[in-house]
Amino acid sequence: MIDASQWENFYLKDIFEINYGNKLDLCNLFEVSTNDSNAVSFVSRTAQNNGVSSYVERLNIKPFPKGSLTVALGGSLGETFLQTSEFYTGQNVAVLLPKKGISDNLSDNQKLFIAMLIKYETSLRFIAFGRELNKHIKTDFSIKLPVISKNKPDWEWIENYMNGLAVKIPRTKNLILKHEINTGNWHFFKVGQLFKLEAGKVSSTEVLTEGEDIFYCGAKKDENGIMSRCAYDKKYISKGNCIVFICDGQGAVGYNNYMDRDFIATVNLVMGYNNNLNKYNGLFLVSLLDLERPKFSFGRKRKKTLANTEIKLPAKLNSKNEYEPDWQYMEDYIKSLPYGDVI
Repeated sequence: MIDASQWENFYLKDIFEINYGNKLDLCNLFEVSTNDSNAVSFVSRTAQNNGVSSYVERLNIKPFPKGSLTVALGGSLGETFLQTSEFYTGQNVAVLLPKKGISDNLSDNQKLFIAMLIKYETSLRFIAFGRELNKHIKTDFSIKLPVISKNKPDWEWIENYMNGLAVKIPRTKNLILKHEINTGNWHFFKVGQLFKLEAGKVSSTEVLTEGEDIFYCGAKKDENGIMSRCAYDKKYISKGNCIVFICDGQGAVGYNNYMDRDFIATVNLVMGYNNNLNKYNGLFLVSLLDLERPKFSFGRKRKKTLANTEIKLPAKLNSKNEYEPDWQYMEDYIKSLPYGDVI
C-alpha cells in the first residue's frame, strides 16, 4: 500500500507541453497495413490497443514523436497511453510533450506512472458533458507526486516503484503447430468413467474464517472460479489436480476449470479426479468440456446428469483391446501449442 499523504500536487502544464493534437478525421485519411513502410499510427479516443485505432499513410504533416503521452479528452475519457512509435491523432486527443529541463529526460517507466495518475484523477474529477477534461487539462489539471523536497518530484522513487512492478513476460519456442487434430480415431467416454467425482463442501460463506491461506472457489466462469481467499480448514478442503465442474449458478453453469492446488469449494462445484490427470491434459479436457456449455444455458441443472455426460476424446486400445483416453496425446498437444512450453 502506497502512503501518498506527503505527496504534493503538480499542475500537468508545469511538467509537460500540452498540445491538442492533429484533430484529424480518420474517414479523410488513407488507411494502410501496419507493415507498410509509409504507415503512421492513428491515435483516437479508444481505450483499446494503446489508443491506436488504425494506421494511416504518412501526410505532409510531421507526426508527433514516439515517447509522447496521449490523453483521451472524450470517448474513453482520461485514457492515457505512452506511444511507442510516431503518430497522428484524431479529434479530442491531447498530446503531452517533454518540457525542457523538467520532463525531457523522463524514462518510459516514469511516464507510465504519470499516465496511471492522469487516468485516476480523471475518473474522480471529470465527466463527459459535465466537468469537461478538455477545459481543464491545460490550466488547473493536477496530479499528486512523491517529492524529495518542496516542488521537486522524486523521480528516482517513481522509477524504483515501477521497476518493482515489472513482470517477466514468458517467451515461447513453439512457433509452429506440430500436432494436427484428427478426430477420426476419437471415442466417447462418460464423465463418470473418466473421473472419481466429489462435491464441494461449503454451502455458506458463514462457515469460513477470514484469512489468506487458501483459495475459495465457486460458480464463477472467469479467474479460474476463484471468489476470494480464506483461512485453511481441513474439513472443507478439496484436493487439487482436478477438473472443476460448475454445476449451478446463472451465467456460469456448464463451464469448467482445472485447479492445480488444494482449495475450498462451494456445493455448486463437483471435482473430477483421475491419476492420469495433469495440468496439460487437464487444460485439453476443460476446452472440450466447455463445448457442452450450451446445454445448460437455459436454467438446466448439471449435477444429476454430470456422470452420464459423454465427451469425445483422443483414444487408443489398451491390453484388453478396449478403448481408453490417450492421456499422453492430450498432454503433448497442449505442450506443442504457442506458450504451451511455459505453462
